[in-house]
Amino acid sequence: MKETLKHGAGSAATLLLIVAILLVLNLISVNLFARLDLTEGKVFSLSKASKNLMRSLDDRLIIRMYFTKDLPPPYNSHARYLKDQLEEYSAYAGGNLKLEMIDPGQQDKEMEAQRYGIPPLQVNALEDDKIEIKKVYMGLVLLFEDKKEVIPVVQSVSGLEYELTSAIKRLSARMLPSIGFLVGKDGPDLDTDLTFLNQALARQYKIKKINLDEGEKIGADVRVLIVLGPKTKLSGYEKYWIDQFLMRGGKLAFLLNHIQVDIQQGTAERQNLELEGFLENYGIRINDDLVIDLQCNRIGVAQRQGPYTVQNIVNYPFFPMATEFDQNSLIVKDLATVCFNFASSLDSSSASAQGIRFDPIIRSSKSSGVQSAPFDINPFKQFGREDFAAGGQILAATLQGSFKSNFADKDLSEIQAEVGFVDSVLSESPETRMVVAADADFIADRNVRGTDNLAFFLNLVDWLSQDEALIAIRSKQVSPRPLKETSAGAKKAIKYGNTFGLPFLVILFGVVRWQVRRRVKAQTPSE
Repeated sequence: MKETLKHGAGSAATLLLIVAILLVLNLISVNLFARLDLTEGKVFSLSKASKNLMRSLDDRLIIRMYFTKDLPPPYNSHARYLKDQLEEYSAYAGGNLKLEMIDPGQQDKEMEAQRYGIPPLQVNALEDDKIEIKKVYMGLVLLFEDKKEVIPVVQSVSGLEYELTSAIKRLSARMLPSIGFLVGKDGPDLDTDLTFLNQALARQYKIKKINLDEGEKIGADVRVLIVLGPKTKLSGYEKYWIDQFLMRGGKLAFLLNHIQVDIQQGTAERQNLELEGFLENYGIRINDDLVIDLQCNRIGVAQRQGPYTVQNIVNYPFFPMATEFDQNSLIVKDLATVCFNFASSLDSSSASAQGIRFDPIIRSSKSSGVQSAPFDINPFKQFGREDFAAGGQILAATLQGSFKSNFADKDLSEIQAEVGFVDSVLSESPETRMVVAADADFIADRNVRGTDNLAFFLNLVDWLSQDEALIAIRSKQVSPRPLKETSAGAKKAIKYGNTFGLPFLVILFGVVRWQVRRRVKAQTPSE
C-alpha cells in the first residue's frame, strides 16, 4: 500500500512539474517573439526599421482590419499573411498596438468601413460548383491619437510592409520633413507631369515649391532641394541661394536634361543653362553627349508604306535600360531596372580634383557608347557593333564631402553687384550630400510604369534627407526565381541521370551491401 501511494505521489509530482514547465514556457512565449525566415531578402519577416519604429511608439496604435469572412482564393491567403504580419508588428510594439479583426458582414460594421473610406469590392468566388460575384471588403484603418491612416484595399502582399511602416511612421511623426522643388524655370510640373511622384512624396514629406525668381527663400526647415529639368537659365540670385543652401548643410539633387531633344522634329541640341562652371565647382561635370545602349527601351514609330501608315515598334538605343547598379549603395542596390531618356554621361574627374567623393550608382550596360554633336536621333538609324564599344557609361552618381562655395573667392561688393544685396557668404559646407543625373524625364508619369524609376527617385530623396530606414523596405518584395538557362547537353545529362542514375545507385548499394554481408558471414566460424 505504501509503495502504491509513493508511486502515485511521484507520478503526480512529475505531472505537476510538467504542467509548471509548460506554463512558464507559455508565459515566456507571450513576451518573446522569434521568427526563422530563410528567404534571400527576408521577405516574410519585418525589417530592422519596422521593428525599431514599433519599439519607439509612445502611445496606443489601433489597427482595424475590415476583412470579409471566408474570402475566396487568393484573397484568403492575403488575409492570413496580413494578420500574421500585424501580429509580428504587435510583438515588437511592447503592448502599444491593438489589433481588431472586424467582419463587415453586419450592416453597422459595413457602414463603419465605408465611413473610413474602405470601398466594397466585387470578386469572383467559386461556390457550389458555380462562379458567383461576391461583395467583399479588404481594407485597413490605423488610428493613433487624433490621426488616422487608411489603406482602402489590400489586394496584394507585395510591398505591404513598406505601406504599413510608412503609414505608422506618418502617424507617429510629430512633423513631416520638408523637401523643396525649384520651380519657375519651365521644367516639369508636379501637378500635371509628375502626379505619381507628387502623390508618393506627399505621403512622407511636406512638399514646397520654391520660386527664387519671385523673391522666395529656401526655408531653414527644407532638408532637400531638387533642381529638376529647368529649361531657362538660372539667375545669379538663384544660384546664390542654391549655393548657400548647400553651404548650410542642405542636400541637393540635380536632375538635368543637358541635351534638349524634340523627338517629333528629330532635333537635339545642347541646352544653354550656363551651369557648367557652377556645377563643376561642386565636382559635377556633364559631358556634351547622348548615351546609346544596346540594352534599351522600345518606341512606336509611324512609317509610310505605300498608301498606308504602319506603326512599328523598334529598339531605341537613346533610351538606355539600366540594370548595372552599385550594390553598396542603399539608393539602388535592390532595384531591377531604371530607364532613362536621352541621358548624357557623367565625368568623375572634376570631383576628384575638388576632393569630393564621387560614387557612380547607375551605369548603362557594357554594350554602350556615346554620340556627340551633331546628333542623329532618327529611330531608324542603323548602328554598328563598334558604336557600342565604349563600355558602361555613368548615368547617375552621388557626391559626398565638404563643398566649396561658388562665391568663396569673391568679395561682398562683387557678389552684391551680381545677385543683389546680401549680408554675408558662407564659403564652405559641412559634410553633406548630393545626387546628380543627366536626365530629368525618367520620373515623368509616362516613364514610371513597369520600371523602378519611381522607387529610384524616392530612394534618393530618402538618402538625401538621411531617412534611410525605409529604403530597404521599399524594394523588399517576393520576386520570381526562374531557372537558369542550361545547354542542351546539360539537359540530357540531367534527364538521363534522373532516369537511370538513381536506380543504378540503389542497385550498386545493394550489391555492395550483399558482398559485405557475404564476406562477414564467410569469416564467422560456424557453430
